[in-house]
Amino acid sequence: MKESRLIRFKSLLHKTLPAATRFARRLTGSEDGEADLIAEAVAVAFQNFHRLRHESRFKTWLFSIIHNTHITLLRRRKLRPVVPLEDIGEVAVSTSNPHDQEWLDGVLSLLRPQEREAVVLHYLEGFPVAEAARIARTTPGALNMRLARARKRLAALIGHPEVMGDSEEENNR
Repeated sequence: MKESRLIRFKSLLHKTLPAATRFARRLTGSEDGEADLIAEAVAVAFQNFHRLRHESRFKTWLFSIIHNTHITLLRRRKLRPVVPLEDIGEVAVSTSNPHDQEWLDGVLSLLRPQEREAVVLHYLEGFPVAEAARIARTTPGALNMRLARARKRLAALIGHPEVMGDSEEENNR
C-alpha cells in the first residue's frame, strides 16, 4: 500500500515540479533559495500526502505548501526581502529583452513579496484569482488588490501605460 502511494506521489510531483520550481525561484529570487525551498516543501508534501483528498488538486496543494514553507523560512531567517521603491533608483530595463528570463526575474524582484507571489501565481502560472488566493492564504479581493498594485508598480518601472492587461479602458470602468 505504501509503495503505491510513493509511486502516485512521484508521478504527480514529476508533472508539477517544473512549475513548482519556477514558483519557488521567483519567490526566493535565487537558485540556492529555490533549492532549499523546494527540498523543504517536497518533504512536507510527502509527509502529508495521505491528507490530500483529491489528487487532481495536487498542483494547488503543492503550491500552497511552497507558499507556507517560504513564509516559515523567511520567519526562521528573520529576513524580509523588501526594498523600498525609493531606494531602487533608475531601473535600466528599457533596453533589455522583455522575453529574457533573467530580465523577467529582475523585474519581478522589484515587487514586494506578496505582489510578486500574486503575479507569479495568476499571470505566470495561470491560476484563476480564486485559486491563487487560496494558495496565498488570502481573499480573492486582496489578491486582486495585490495584482493591481503590482501592475501599477511594474508600469511605472518599465515606463509603459499598459502592463499585463492594465489599460486606461480598464481604469475608467
